[in-house]
Amino acid sequence: MSGPFVYVGTWTIKEGKVGDAKRFLEEHTDLVEANEPRLISFNVFLDEAVRRVCVVQVHPDAASMELHMEVIAEHLTGAAEYLETTEHEQYYGRKSSRLANIVNSSSCPPVREYSRIARPQLGCAPRLFERRAVANRR
Repeated sequence: MSGPFVYVGTWTIKEGKVGDAKRFLEEHTDLVEANEPRLISFNVFLDEAVRRVCVVQVHPDAASMELHMEVIAEHLTGAAEYLETTEHEQYYGRKSSRLANIVNSSSCPPVREYSRIARPQLGCAPRLFERRAVANRR
């Protein structure tokens, strides 16, 4: 299991539960930060107006995501009280067979999985941006 592993998930929040969901997600974030030293980034984005939350996680590898699932398992049981619908989940990177079993056992909608095909070279993004900027001026 090598290479980074990224997870993006989006859920809707039940009517009248945004404040409660916000507190739950703050506790969730504290739990993650205290118990997952290898995690590179864990971000929760909340759009209160449309009652939607998005979580973006960056792990050094799939093993880190496996640990994440173990750490949050008990706390996640309380999520049903606040979260209404899983809109989508996306995985970027190769899942281990163990992680695939964990993820596929959930009652979420079909999961999109993307495999990494190339390592970007330093400096690629600015050049692409410059080309796009020039193309947009025409």
